[in-house]
Amino acid sequence: IVLNTYILVALVEELSKFLVLRYYCYTRKSFDEPLDGIVYSIMVSMGFATFENIGYVYRSSNGLPVALARMVTTVPAHATFAIIMGYFIGKAKFDISNRKKLLLTGVALAAFIHGTYDTFLFLNESDFIHRYVSGGLLILGAVVSLYIAIQYSIRLVRLHRLTSKHLFQSAPMLAIRHASSADINLIRELSLQIWPNTYATILTKEQIDYMLNMMYSEASLSKQFNEDHQFIIVYNAGVPVGFASYSETEKGIYKLHKIYILSIHQGRGTGRFLIEHVLNEVASKGATAIQLNVNRNNMAKSFYEKLGFEVIREEDLDIGNGFFMNDYVMEKKLTIPGNLL
Repeated sequence: IVLNTYILVALVEELSKFLVLRYYCYTRKSFDEPLDGIVYSIMVSMGFATFENIGYVYRSSNGLPVALARMVTTVPAHATFAIIMGYFIGKAKFDISNRKKLLLTGVALAAFIHGTYDTFLFLNESDFIHRYVSGGLLILGAVVSLYIAIQYSIRLVRLHRLTSKHLFQSAPMLAIRHASSADINLIRELSLQIWPNTYATILTKEQIDYMLNMMYSEASLSKQFNEDHQFIIVYNAGVPVGFASYSETEKGIYKLHKIYILSIHQGRGTGRFLIEHVLNEVASKGATAIQLNVNRNNMAKSFYEKLGFEVIREEDLDIGNGFFMNDYVMEKKLTIPGNLL
């Protein structure tokens, strides 16, 4: 009974929910914060619970009592299993380096708690078990396991709600991490989310796709790391929301090759925070100036001007396939290290 409950019931049911979450919900653009993992997981689980309950009620001779009993036990149970799985799926969405581990943990933990709850209920239906264990004690075991799952679920919801608060409402909790080649997939994923929105009104879709492949393919990013481009990832409340890269192009002159922030996190000081970090880093390396390119139709030009960058020339760069980068080259002098902005 126990083996069947954990494997044939709990694991199979949780895997079926996981497949919907991973291969449908997970790919939605609206899945843009960890809490969404819990939201989508609950929706999928409630749909599953609805069909399951219809089946139980239809097959039972005591339809109404069964429906009422499952309404206050099974439905909340499925919700708690969903929260536990959704918590880890929400984390996995934004933690690429630990994604497989987090996804596996979510499925395994949800299946284990689901199996524990169901085990007590199935044992209660066994005449053999009733010879040694009272039905009341078995029901109590199911209730206790459900109570523990509910308390754990409440804790996980609070953790993700706190993250979401810093992501979208209260002051951001910003942190910087220097990237390595192990972060190529993370940088690619961020670029795929940021680039189409940033350049949709400036470049054609064909040019956006071409430039994404040219600059953000695994081969291209590996080459950039090998050419000593320093990549930096900025996090808010532990969630990666943007990145930058720079390198020295000539003695004392550095170039800010990239700086991109997810659109939903712009306007809250994240870009300034990231540039300040880069400016202080290159100043500590002896830089006298830092330059960057910005498309001549990109409104970000005014943002850079507020930070002390000035246009020093225009460039029209042929990047192949009939496409051009029509840019301003902007520069900021770094003559007073430690007082850059």
